[in-house]
Amino acid sequence: MKQEMDPASGQKSRVSKQDEQGASTRREKNLYEPYSTPLVLYNLIRGFAILVLALIARVRLREHYHVPRKGPYIIAPNHLSWTDIPLVPLYIPGKVVYMAKEESFKSKVGWLVRFLGAFPVKRGEGDRQSLRAADDLLKRGKVLVIFPEGTRSKVHALGKGHAGLGMIALRSGAPVIPVAIYGSERVFKSFRPEVTITYGKPIVFKPKGAKITREDINNATEEIMHQIAAMLPERYRGVYRDLAVQAEAPTQDENQP
Repeated sequence: MKQEMDPASGQKSRVSKQDEQGASTRREKNLYEPYSTPLVLYNLIRGFAILVLALIARVRLREHYHVPRKGPYIIAPNHLSWTDIPLVPLYIPGKVVYMAKEESFKSKVGWLVRFLGAFPVKRGEGDRQSLRAADDLLKRGKVLVIFPEGTRSKVHALGKGHAGLGMIALRSGAPVIPVAIYGSERVFKSFRPEVTITYGKPIVFKPKGAKITREDINNATEEIMHQIAAMLPERYRGVYRDLAVQAEAPTQDENQP
């Protein structure tokens, strides 16, 4: 217990550690409700970003027709560079929300992470609160961006996918669009590099039985990663380089936009 001065009575009042912890938890929970940038401002920023990008890079969009006009759905891209974060939503209709690592909100650019419409996830543990937030946002018709590798690749190749993506896809029933992006690692490092973004077919995942199992989650996650790998040049496939990928015949039900 600690004491604080009551401004009305001039007397000290006791504030328990439980009260402090409760207040802290409530403040943190607010982060799970992504900031909603006004649509006019969002579109102005998007237009400006596309204009700037056209001056510094050459962007090629492939199979963009796979992207639905509205949510709910999940965008699942690989992650080669920090530039992927603004690049991915530029060509998605409407606004998106992000699942971002918790550490980002405590950094110097935490305000920008929040402004972009992100909410936190604790890496390396089962973060039930972030899973509930993702589920709720998809139920409200949002477009959710999740980088399944959890962080950008330091070797510029595809890393192992995390199971959280498979869990969210199965729990929500929302279609997942695998996205392969490459060339983004050269933006700001070479003159007008070519950046290619390929959009895969939307896939809807369903559990084999009445309940979602660990096998269902792993299979869904691996299926998404295989689809991403199939759309990448071989040098970018990383840990999925030697795996056979059936890009044209997904093993799960497809949801056509």
